[in-house]
Amino acid sequence: MVAGALALAPLPAPAQQQVLSPSQAAFLKAENRRIEDYFVLQVSRIVGIQPEQVRRAMPDERRITVAVSRLISALEMDLGRPLTDEQTAAIIAADEERRAALVRVREGAVLR
Repeated sequence: MVAGALALAPLPAPAQQQVLSPSQAAFLKAENRRIEDYFVLQVSRIVGIQPEQVRRAMPDERRITVAVSRLISALEMDLGRPLTDEQTAAIIAADEERRAALVRVREGAVLR
């Protein structure tokens, strides 16, 4: 009976997306680019390679749910050796910082 009542309950409305003004959209795009560039620079310093190598190794995040693990695997293949545990942990931490910064920027863009 409870299962039947739950099946008939209305679904929550999807969260409405804010429509950004042109200046807000430009701000968001610039900040996203800055955050991504900083992440690439961090990873290049952690691994000791050029930022261009990191960019080539980065998967298309829109298509992959766990992009950081794919990035680590691609870097290891490119380098021909596994990354150290410290390097892997530092890349994962940098990715978490990047994701949090992207969320903050998206939320802040609406307020600009």
